[in-house]
Amino acid sequence: EEVEVTSILKNILDNYPAGSATLREILQNTDDAGAQTQTFILDTRSFDSNALVDPVLGVCQGPAIIATNDAYFQPKDWIAIRRIHNSSKTQDETSTGKYGLGFRSCYHITDNPHVLSHDKLLILDPHQRVEDYPGGFELLTSRPPEKTRTDRDFYAGHFAPFAAILKPEDSVYQGTAIRLPLRLPGSDSKIKSTGTSIETARQMFRDFM
Repeated sequence: EEVEVTSILKNILDNYPAGSATLREILQNTDDAGAQTQTFILDTRSFDSNALVDPVLGVCQGPAIIATNDAYFQPKDWIAIRRIHNSSKTQDETSTGKYGLGFRSCYHITDNPHVLSHDKLLILDPHQRVEDYPGGFELLTSRPPEKTRTDRDFYAGHFAPFAAILKPEDSVYQGTAIRLPLRLPGSDSKIKSTGTSIETARQMFRDFM
């Protein structure tokens, strides 16, 4: 038997409202993590599509919503974010959100969520467009002892959109940043057929405030 991840995500979105509710879900996840600050950024810039793991991810190099906080992802969080029908927070009475499921509301906005925390960048790919890494992959900001160059050097295109928060001299990011590249109009997404324009994102911010 096989499971089509995109179909599961599409069904999950039916239970999570779109718009500013996605930002509230992210804020709840930040509270779960015990962070003290939350910042939302609407980055309307576009970045070079060179030096990517696969050219197909060039669609992620345009405008995006970035959410940052000052807490690191913990090992259980990296596990939860990969398990669609699971939440590491459900048994924790001090948590207000369901990280595993609540995070999926991000798919109202994007097909490829990016998560940067400490020395790791995770890029999710539920459509499995990157043939070599079905479902997504991780890149490291720091250099392992056995290597002369970092993933950050080889695949600079994936890190360029984080340049405003991850400085060249920083080997790790002091917190967590979730980047949601806006889904382009006319995309062939199996998760959601409608794109997310810059103006739609701006309205999300206004409604959230």
